[in-house]
Amino acid sequence: MGFLGLLPADQLSAFYDSSTKQLSLYAQGSALEFTSGISFYRDTFFGGLKFSLMGWTGPITGKQQPYEHKQAFSIYLPQPNFNSKSVLIVTANNPEGVAVPIYYSGIIPPTTGLETSNAANPAADAVVSTASPDATQLNVLFKLPFNITENAIVPKFGSVDIKYDPSILQIVTAGILDSDIVWTFNSLQTGDTQIVVTIHGGIAQFVISKTYDVKIFVL
Repeated sequence: MGFLGLLPADQLSAFYDSSTKQLSLYAQGSALEFTSGISFYRDTFFGGLKFSLMGWTGPITGKQQPYEHKQAFSIYLPQPNFNSKSVLIVTANNPEGVAVPIYYSGIIPPTTGLETSNAANPAADAVVSTASPDATQLNVLFKLPFNITENAIVPKFGSVDIKYDPSILQIVTAGILDSDIVWTFNSLQTGDTQIVVTIHGGIAQFVISKTYDVKIFVL
């Protein structure tokens, strides 16, 4: 079983390689035992760069385990229209986000754009995040494919993404049917897990998350 959630971090750093145009994020800390699939997920944020450090945890034993995670993103920096001095990283122990300085290779960090303090404390109307108040319960048979659907129509610059535990679920197919995105999943093992669909509003400046609690069982 696995449930997606924010992870705590004791150490965070960011490095930009100007030759490869890649931003590398690094996190180190302790998380609950049996945490896997650790990843930085990029969030919609018009004040600069924002990521959430998340992982899949389960079964819950109450014990802790150390972890280190490094992940690279292809992006062109610096950008003149937003803060390129730091990246805002959301963790379990910093749910509002912490501004992590970006260290550049080969070039001097930009002097224009928003200050680091602005990235750490974004305007209240910058982005509205809405968590789904009630998760949808799905009971599925082991090794029997099932679908998750979401409307493909979003505002300009909007997007839809999906998160799941690849150790428990695998995507068989993904495509567009009429005006919907349809993901077909199959299970790799029995137990409980989650699927999280996130809709980014783009210029509409909203983020909506829909959570599906999936119970996989055999008859």
